[in-house]
Amino acid sequence: MTAARRRWHDLAIARSRLPASPLPLTPLELGLLVVLAVLVLFGLLLVYSATYYLARHAFEDPFYFVRRQAVAALLGTVGLLVLWRMDYHRLQRLSIPLMAIGVLSLIAVLIFGEDRLGARRAFSGGSFQPSEFVKPILILYLATWLPTKGERLREFHRGFIPFLLVLGLVVIPIFLQPDLGTGLLIGLVAAWMFIASGATVLQILAGVVLGAGAFAGLIAVHPHAMARLSGYLQILQGTGGAGSHLGAVWEAIRSGGLFGKGPGAIGYTLSGQVPLPHSDSAFAVVGEAFGFVGVMLLILMLTTWVILGFITASRAPDTFGGLLALGVTLWMAWQGLINLGGLTGVLPFTGLPLPFISYGGSALLSELIGAGILLSVARRIQDANLDRRGGDRRAHLPGAGRRRGAAGR
Repeated sequence: MTAARRRWHDLAIARSRLPASPLPLTPLELGLLVVLAVLVLFGLLLVYSATYYLARHAFEDPFYFVRRQAVAALLGTVGLLVLWRMDYHRLQRLSIPLMAIGVLSLIAVLIFGEDRLGARRAFSGGSFQPSEFVKPILILYLATWLPTKGERLREFHRGFIPFLLVLGLVVIPIFLQPDLGTGLLIGLVAAWMFIASGATVLQILAGVVLGAGAFAGLIAVHPHAMARLSGYLQILQGTGGAGSHLGAVWEAIRSGGLFGKGPGAIGYTLSGQVPLPHSDSAFAVVGEAFGFVGVMLLILMLTTWVILGFITASRAPDTFGGLLALGVTLWMAWQGLINLGGLTGVLPFTGLPLPFISYGGSALLSELIGAGILLSVARRIQDANLDRRGGDRRAHLPGAGRRRGAAGR
């Protein structure tokens, strides 16, 4: 041990014996927290605006939906605070049991779940959806497992094939529900984590071919997916949109003009012309209530949160933390892009919720859990900076160099 390392080691021991005191918020933490708080509160406002009329007539309680969403937000905030203050390395030992629980829950919902909207994906009247919680679980598992492969990751039989098997354990039960949108999202996030860990060009090409082929086959055997794809192709040809789900969404957004009608005057939403305005089509409520300015501000907030997430991943103190932060950020980025792309006609419609905005207790709770994991990584960047000043010069970015360092420890 060098003199600098020995001094840092002694300092670390001395610090560990002092009473724990919270560190001041870093700019990354503060930015992530502020944007997140605005998004969640904005989402609660939109849920109430889109559902108070329906809730009053269906349940004689105008606060029925927003109260349920607020409970999920409260529980998610508790989970976020716990994870934020926790050293994220403690999660490594939980990755295997959580992965087992996640896969078993996906199998259980296929057997004992309830059929809703043509799919079997939830328990308890739709209030608990296992696939939402599998998202952070798989990210945690891959962030733990991928660095252990070292250079073997670049081999097909010891890296690529095992990765496909792990991914298949999760996405196959989700595709069987069927929930093609969530399966696609999870596959995209996992693939990018694999690429960031040092995949070869041949592995990437093989993954693209296999993924495209599998997804094309799934679309062919599921009529609702084929119908959505056909509608999307009609939009591209200029012959679709009017009178459809997307047509109603576009009319609602256009009706909001520059500054919107206000949350209490969303005629398209309250009249039922926009399907599922509080969940799948929440973006339409934003456009009608707050206009073009509101739409752009929402996109700006989501983009800011994603950028801060990528910064956290790039500055993470180790490979595990970098992959954790990268996975959570990719999750929110891809989910937001797929939702907005589907509602604007840029991509086929999938029904994925808008992160932190759309109604759905399981979705919001799992998203806040993911945010807590990201904040835990951001919080330890300050300690990593102290560590580097103390003599630790290891690389801290995801990739082959860091993976070799991890394998050698």
